[in-house]
Amino acid sequence: MNTLSFRHPLLRSIGLLLLATAGCGNDPAPANPSPCQGAECDAGTTCQGAECDAGTTCQGAECDAGADTGPTCTPASNLAGIEGGLEGAYVKTYAGGGDGGLAHITYWGIKVGTPEFEALAPEEQAKLKKLQSGVLHSIKLPPKDDVAGTEVTGTLVVAGPDGERRQEIALKVPANWNGELVVLGTPGTRTEFSNDATFAPWLLRRGYAMVTGNKGMTNGGADGNATLLNKMHPTRHWGEMMLDLATWASERLEKVTCTKPARVYAAGLSNGGYQVRRALEIDHARVNSGESGAERIFAGGIDWAGAYWPDARVLDEDKDGKVTPGEFAKANHLVSTLERASVAMGWAYDPATLSNPQAYAETPPFSAAHPAMIAAGFAPASAILWGTYNTLFDSFKAQLPSFKGIGYYNLTAYYYRADLLGHDLAASAGYSPFPSNDVDPPPFYDFLKQLGPDGGWTEESVQHALENANTGEFSAPLISVHGDADSLIGLGAHAEAYRAAIEKYGNAEKYRLYVVEHATHVDLHADGIIDYDFDGMAGEEGAGDKLTILQPYVEAGFDALVGWVRDQKAPKPSGNVTTDPAKDVLDAAAITF
Repeated sequence: MNTLSFRHPLLRSIGLLLLATAGCGNDPAPANPSPCQGAECDAGTTCQGAECDAGTTCQGAECDAGADTGPTCTPASNLAGIEGGLEGAYVKTYAGGGDGGLAHITYWGIKVGTPEFEALAPEEQAKLKKLQSGVLHSIKLPPKDDVAGTEVTGTLVVAGPDGERRQEIALKVPANWNGELVVLGTPGTRTEFSNDATFAPWLLRRGYAMVTGNKGMTNGGADGNATLLNKMHPTRHWGEMMLDLATWASERLEKVTCTKPARVYAAGLSNGGYQVRRALEIDHARVNSGESGAERIFAGGIDWAGAYWPDARVLDEDKDGKVTPGEFAKANHLVSTLERASVAMGWAYDPATLSNPQAYAETPPFSAAHPAMIAAGFAPASAILWGTYNTLFDSFKAQLPSFKGIGYYNLTAYYYRADLLGHDLAASAGYSPFPSNDVDPPPFYDFLKQLGPDGGWTEESVQHALENANTGEFSAPLISVHGDADSLIGLGAHAEAYRAAIEKYGNAEKYRLYVVEHATHVDLHADGIIDYDFDGMAGEEGAGDKLTILQPYVEAGFDALVGWVRDQKAPKPSGNVTTDPAKDVLDAAAITF
């Protein structure tokens, strides 16, 4: 088997793996106060004429001091003080026009270790490495918007009843800020720069401020997948972390600009899409709980192929009020669907594997796997990538021998099972997908074949899964955009099942699901430049003409969400979106929902 050679500069990156508002003072109000205006209304007091003129003002971070600051707030120069509340904060202003701007569009072409890289400040070098650590966007849509503005990075720490929530974040504020904020969930276990190619360019071009966190997974340079083995169940905080980001960023923007964001949206891809769903659900629950002073944070959200974790109402088949390990094992969720896909396709070096050119060439591809894959919630259209996702990281085995036979399916299932079980590297060794030598298969496959009715789950692990679960209940508009060829987050298990939960338990009028034909999970994989048939050669299959690039549809979906929220213009009903994969639509303006 030949090791794949990646010549395109983007593909080389894949190997790195994956104010308080100041109002009038506290002096008694005049007998006949005039109406308040703008920020004065927020302060709850009024002033008149010369009294207002005499008031003192604060600038940006000065307002934090809590002094009697008078009737007005003057925006801080250059957003001074926006980094307040972060540990290890670093603030950088980009002029655009050649320096890469807020989306760091020039960083994609700079190779680590070159003179151009060494000329960067250490903080910028760190950003470049994070940005290049995972390539998700299509090479047909290279980031090209050189947007001027200010970026602040650092660590946000929030104390919660179930432990500290700590995540490294990046807030980008364009110079032409439109007064609104987008909180971005993060795909996989990636860094806070993982959205810089898929979301940042077009959001920043529209003038949105955007904030992203790493969900605590890569703090201090840690490997995000390895963090799932820390026995602390880090996924339990992922939904709340979206609210942490929204609250912090909104407060800081208000402090330094004297303007509270008019609206806050949530957006995200894959596990970032799960974060969007969960954030809107948590937001809804906290407002409906009667919590004093609770106001809804999010005006709406859009998830791009979001993952779905069913809750107890869905999982409890016998309706006895308890979800057993057996009930959890039978259900389709992130771990079970990927384990079933792993078994259906087989280890890449097992003689019986379906990951081979012959099975790929069948009509439909991998025909023997269809019953099991469809039962696991994958649409038939996704078959074109089943072999790829069963073996995606095998090409790294020359440098990383333990990656022999590693793909999206076994790798992801392993780490998320370990997270729910609270296992570290040693405790999870019995179901590791990493082979111990060059001959024997990893224990992962025998483990799955020997599972009993409880699926290897415990009551405690089921409770941890339920802590992550989606309720389908939210009060802000939500749009899901999902490809029917998604071979990782299957359409049936994650999009259609979530829609069913909303229809049963939530408000379906607030939800839209658009299923885009021929679109898969990662746009880079729709370019036809990876190994689809596991023959050791990349791109000769012509798969690019069979797969649709999804990003423009997400962009159009976001515009539809904004129209729904701002103008109360409801988008089209949920439905399928037909596409011609041989003629990708790359301009979102040509797409309407």
